[in-house]
Amino acid sequence: MQKTFSNGPFIHRIIVATSILILAVIYFFDVKDLKNPHDRLLISPVFWIMVILYPIIIWQEIREAKKTIHGSEEVEGDGDSYRLTKKVGFFMISVMIYLILLNYIGFIISTILFLPALMWILGTKSRLFPIIFSIIATGLLYLFFDILLSIPLPIGILIEGVL
Repeated sequence: MQKTFSNGPFIHRIIVATSILILAVIYFFDVKDLKNPHDRLLISPVFWIMVILYPIIIWQEIREAKKTIHGSEEVEGDGDSYRLTKKVGFFMISVMIYLILLNYIGFIISTILFLPALMWILGTKSRLFPIIFSIIATGLLYLFFDILLSIPLPIGILIEGVL
């Protein structure tokens, strides 16, 4: 296999780390207005740990990229890293879409749409299994949370108007 020098994985790892930090900042500001302080108990420390670790991760990535550029380390298998980073990016985008849809069309519909999409993104070859799995898993989650534990799941603004 031919060895090459590349900064492609460096850029992808920086984009993923930055995207995660941006999502954490959005989530932190979204939940800071919760009335009950117990609801924010774990969120604040985890957020600040992420903020502190982000510059460390970026510094390490820059250091690794400099080593690669100066020829002290050769990168092999760049295509695999790119495919993995692409899957992580699609995963993050699909989770963001799922969380947005959760508020509008509710738990049941958005989860039935999300699970097969996620399985296909992660590489499931079957067309039928993800659909059957998502229906069964959504039904079991609904049964467990809504029926057995009496924890209401999001109905969705659009569905709520119809009901």
